[in-house]
Amino acid sequence: MHKGKATRAIHGRRDTEKLGANYPIYTSTTFAVPNSDTYEQDWDTFDFYTRISNPTIRNVEEKLAALEEGEDAALFASGMAAIMTTFLTFVSSGEAIASSRHVYGGTYHLLRDIVPRFGIDVHFLDDDELYDLPQYAPQAKLVHFETPVNPTSRCVSIASVVESARQIGALTTIDSTFASPINQNPLRFGVDVVLHSATKYLGGHSDIMAGAAMGSAAHLRQIRDGRKLLGGNSNPYEAALLDRSLRTLQVRVEGHNRTAQALAEFFETEPRVGAVHYPGLPSSPAHAIASSQMTGYGGMLAIELEDLQAAKTFCDSLDLALNAVSLGGTDTLVSIPVLATHIKLSDEELAAAHVTPGTVRISAGLEDVEDLIADFKQALARV
Repeated sequence: MHKGKATRAIHGRRDTEKLGANYPIYTSTTFAVPNSDTYEQDWDTFDFYTRISNPTIRNVEEKLAALEEGEDAALFASGMAAIMTTFLTFVSSGEAIASSRHVYGGTYHLLRDIVPRFGIDVHFLDDDELYDLPQYAPQAKLVHFETPVNPTSRCVSIASVVESARQIGALTTIDSTFASPINQNPLRFGVDVVLHSATKYLGGHSDIMAGAAMGSAAHLRQIRDGRKLLGGNSNPYEAALLDRSLRTLQVRVEGHNRTAQALAEFFETEPRVGAVHYPGLPSSPAHAIASSQMTGYGGMLAIELEDLQAAKTFCDSLDLALNAVSLGGTDTLVSIPVLATHIKLSDEELAAAHVTPGTVRISAGLEDVEDLIADFKQALARV
């Protein structure tokens, strides 16, 4: 029987010994085998060392795979560990990655400054160029993009990127952190590997750090082999907290969606706000694409204020919303990308990413929306 997402997020492995509602935390780093012949089996079929496999971690991985409608998943210590391990798993020295230039600042920094040290060429492309890879990056072995895009929530057509990548025989990876598996399932559109910073909506409480990769069993076998050697694995304690968080994922994300929509509609009426970026607004250039591939528009939005000083005054004047990086938690957070996520980018790179000094990124939390609007209204009055 096909189960809904809330059911998949709640019901995983069972505690068969004590019948606990929560699956046990297996803290052991090593597990004895029944006999020495066990080591001759496929190492992915049994637990013997937590860096490779652990029952608590596998329970969460199985849930994550089910939520993204994939065959398998791999849990990592952070989203960046998941991204880097995936890149190094599928791309070798002398090969190339084609990436959207509209990605999280840390990913852009990684691709610009670190990945080339491994002898890998990186080509940054605009959206229209991603849709025409045979012309702009015909040699790419892997194509990476994200949608909605951090920090402006621009949206990219997943199906168009996948079709373009298939024309050159390239693997596709997508960072779907902003959407969460509740709002978007890229594997349905043919993406090969879905990546998440599980620190964000999957974790949801600003108290764990984790990353995840989901996809086919064949692709995940390779990624898990890479993780085993690169060592970016998670641990049973983080996995157990993530398991706790997944149980409320659907209701939380639906709440984030509602709050973000209400905030976006409020900011559209404010004269001090030059522009509002949220795909749920009919006026948004991203609305049509988002509507074709998302079931909810997400909890992330951005606004444009006059300049950096206006953005600083606004963020520093808030009482409820916290001036902090990260996203996807219960508390509403604001941040200025040019000072935080995108601080390593040049003025030219910021312009290409459509990030201005006055851009403020907002992660809509789960507070009463009337209280948030009152807080944002008083802060805008000081700008």
